[in-house]
Amino acid sequence: MKIKANTNAKDCLLGTQIQQLLIDNEVENPILTNNVAQWENEEYLKNLSIQFAEFLCRIGLDLSDPSLKKTPHRAVDFFINEAFYGLNYKNFPKITTNPNTYKYSTPLISTGITVNSVCEHHLVAIFGKAIIAYIPVQKIIGLSKINRIVDFFAKRPQVQERMTRQIFISLQQILETPNIAVAINARHSCIAIREVKNLETENLTIECGGQFLTDETLKNNFYQLAFHIKL
Repeated sequence: MKIKANTNAKDCLLGTQIQQLLIDNEVENPILTNNVAQWENEEYLKNLSIQFAEFLCRIGLDLSDPSLKKTPHRAVDFFINEAFYGLNYKNFPKITTNPNTYKYSTPLISTGITVNSVCEHHLVAIFGKAIIAYIPVQKIIGLSKINRIVDFFAKRPQVQERMTRQIFISLQQILETPNIAVAINARHSCIAIREVKNLETENLTIECGGQFLTDETLKNNFYQLAFHIKL
């Protein structure tokens, strides 16, 4: 098995810096970095497929069936390249920023950002929407990069509260401003399909800094946006 080529530009150095930032702020995921580093080892990935096949067999699936024969390979490929690619900071997106030469100084707000993640407790889907706002100082970020940062931290086994703070802290560092606000509204499949089976439960997390925390008008306006996130 080989890692698929990803056409999205990456910044390993920035990824390493962000990882250390999150460690310093005690908000990093429990990641075995040495194991993640083995993703580039084809033999390691082959063994993962063998181990996953053993698990499927032990829970009663017949992998000789044509429909299941390639499932271990497909599953490992999916986890490494899609669902959990955010565990590897070599995949951190390259971020484009420009000087704020036009002196833009009011909130820039991105809404409707897709959040597709996985609950780290049951490995089932978390899906929702995010709103990101920031007030520039010296830097303006390429708008699509906000979506990529959200997706990077979503693509790993997650806890919604932690993910919200990771995005918040990372954007403060990248944009060199405290004026960041993050809101995520999401549904968790572990609530929808386990025990209580509440299909419509939505979970809202919010983190504000700088003027979004000290200016009551800005804070209230952002909260009103957050309260009305539509899934």
